[in-house]
Amino acid sequence: MAFSWPFTHTVMEPRTLHALELTWAIVGQTVFLAAAWGFLGAVFASDPLTVSDFLANLIHSKPTETTWIVTLVATALSVATTTFLSIAFKEALRHRMHKSISLIHLSGGIALARGAFLINFRHPGPALVTLAVFAVTRLLVSSWAALLAPTQVTRIVNASGWELDLTSGSFESMLQQELVQSGVALVRGNSTQILDLNGMLSGIAAAEYSFGTGTSGIFNFNGVKYNVSTGGILPAAPGYGGTTDPVSADNTGLAFAGGLVPTHLDVNFPKGHVAQGLRQGFTLQQQGLTGNVSCQQTDSTSNILNLDSSFYPIPVPFANGTTDYWLWAWNITGDCNEGQPSQQRYVTRSNSSTVPQSASSGLISSLVCPYPLGQSGFSWEQFTVVTNASWKYDFLPLTVCTINPLITTSLVNYSSGAISTTVVGSRSLGSSNTNLTQFLAAIIDYQGRTTQSLTTNSIGDALYSIYVSTSGSNSSSTDDVTEFLLREMEHYWQGVIEFSGTFLRSAFSVYPRDVPIEAQIPVIGNETITTMGWYHRSVAWGYMIIPITIVALMVYAAVAYTLWSIFIERGPSFTRFDPSNPVQLMMVSSARDRDDVKDNLGDRLAGFEHGGIGRNENLRVELTDVTGSDHKRFKVTND
Repeated sequence: MAFSWPFTHTVMEPRTLHALELTWAIVGQTVFLAAAWGFLGAVFASDPLTVSDFLANLIHSKPTETTWIVTLVATALSVATTTFLSIAFKEALRHRMHKSISLIHLSGGIALARGAFLINFRHPGPALVTLAVFAVTRLLVSSWAALLAPTQVTRIVNASGWELDLTSGSFESMLQQELVQSGVALVRGNSTQILDLNGMLSGIAAAEYSFGTGTSGIFNFNGVKYNVSTGGILPAAPGYGGTTDPVSADNTGLAFAGGLVPTHLDVNFPKGHVAQGLRQGFTLQQQGLTGNVSCQQTDSTSNILNLDSSFYPIPVPFANGTTDYWLWAWNITGDCNEGQPSQQRYVTRSNSSTVPQSASSGLISSLVCPYPLGQSGFSWEQFTVVTNASWKYDFLPLTVCTINPLITTSLVNYSSGAISTTVVGSRSLGSSNTNLTQFLAAIIDYQGRTTQSLTTNSIGDALYSIYVSTSGSNSSSTDDVTEFLLREMEHYWQGVIEFSGTFLRSAFSVYPRDVPIEAQIPVIGNETITTMGWYHRSVAWGYMIIPITIVALMVYAAVAYTLWSIFIERGPSFTRFDPSNPVQLMMVSSARDRDDVKDNLGDRLAGFEHGGIGRNENLRVELTDVTGSDHKRFKVTND
């Protein structure tokens, strides 16, 4: 009993099979070409085209796996595209062989259908054409990989918000209210002891940047890192606000000693495209505060103020009544040309009631004119600081520094957790900001007193280090060293003014304090997001689409030729013969027609003798039917 399968195997007709292959080639190539150009268009339109935060972190954390996946996808697309091209060439060659064609061109067509190339110096034309097509197809993997490989991109999004305006009438009123309530002398009290440390850091950091210790000064105030100096700005970018510790309402304003200062910046993401990326930075245009400081040495202050100093020695006894050491209580005064007299008091230490410890101690006294403390109606737009150094610091000459506070327009860069500022414009405070000017003068006065200890002065020690390092250089004259020290004094006082601006903005913006609308000023800029994606890197990157496009055009050209042969020239339709198949090619080459013996290919081929191969390459053949059979043969058509 014979065994049979429960179903029969149906062989697809050659016409149907070839039509289906050609259809797949056209559709597949069109889809790939549209996807490539669509992706390129999306990159150019978005510039950059970014992935989600999850994918960005995944790609960034696994670069090897990402490269492998991209290469795998590029290889698959390249293989598919090359296959579509091979199908199109094969179908075109199948119809071209029904017309007369030389064997060398037939060889070239077979090489194209098989994804290979010819090496033939007797016929450079077909060889170069096949080599060019081969080279283009081999570029497909690199083209797809370069097109699809994600890289770190920078996305820039507009941002806008507001901050406290130090020049507004509303802020001037708030500051005046606190000054009247507490008195300007509050600057000397414990509530602003925060300025004692950070004001020093601000000034010294600014000076340090100038005299070159090899690194920029980075310091922290209220949990925020500033590069060199605050620039008088208030941190406005999310994530850079500093400490989140709440404070009570009693610790706001001039009583501020650190706490949560909220930011008021909105990043204008397109709807549904909020992103954090790998890291973020901001560049914002903000209002800052600085000082135009000019310091000069002088031989006398008689034309500025009549400087006068006196001290009262106070003995500090042992338990047995003998004197341990002496405290010198200094009273330093000056008659300012404007306003009431200026004064400053210091306490230093000595082992004598008459001789200072000059070898190990130093005194730097500073007076501010006009005198800002306890004075109503402060109407000056600038003020002067007179600094007199003694004993250890006598290398510093009698110095007069003129300070003109300036409101600035600054570009503020928020990057890597630190803030740096660049001034792009400035203007004087003006007569409408007298309370702010008086407060700044009071801070300078406060700094001039608190930098002095019993035996040393902190700013004096900083300048002493500069003096020792520069005066030892043979290339520096005494005048050069003095000029250098004066520039450092300018940077120091400028840094104190800038820090004071940041202190005020923080003090009157701290939560839960409300900033009225009339005291707000716009903040504009952008957020820079570093993430993974694609962007228009260079003109060369756009060229990666060219090999993909060329291959697609060759597919379309080969398909167009096939359709032309079928529907216009009415040539033979799809047949079983596959010219790229070596077995089928040998079958056709060896077939003979007994009724037409003179045109059989086998009878006309030369041997491997000298010149034989060249003659064979010039033979022209045509694919035709064998008389009385379903076989195919090559008919020689040379005259």
